[in-house]
Amino acid sequence: MHEPTTRTGSIGAGASGRAAYPRVSPCRHCSRPVLRDNDGRWIHADLSYVCRDLWGGLAETTAEPAAAPRV
Repeated sequence: MHEPTTRTGSIGAGASGRAAYPRVSPCRHCSRPVLRDNDGRWIHADLSYVCRDLWGGLAETTAEPAAAPRV
């Protein structure tokens, strides 16, 4: 399994260059799982950038992770 692409300067990246988000997070708009694609953009696990509503219709939002929980 390949590690996800992370770049220094990513949102939440520390000195290691790794993002603060886990590999898979719930989408902040539709709660479906999201992860990063090869270009570093967030994409849903079903390979859709666009969110879907409760009935499967396209929503106006795109994949974006929910805020990381504070420990």
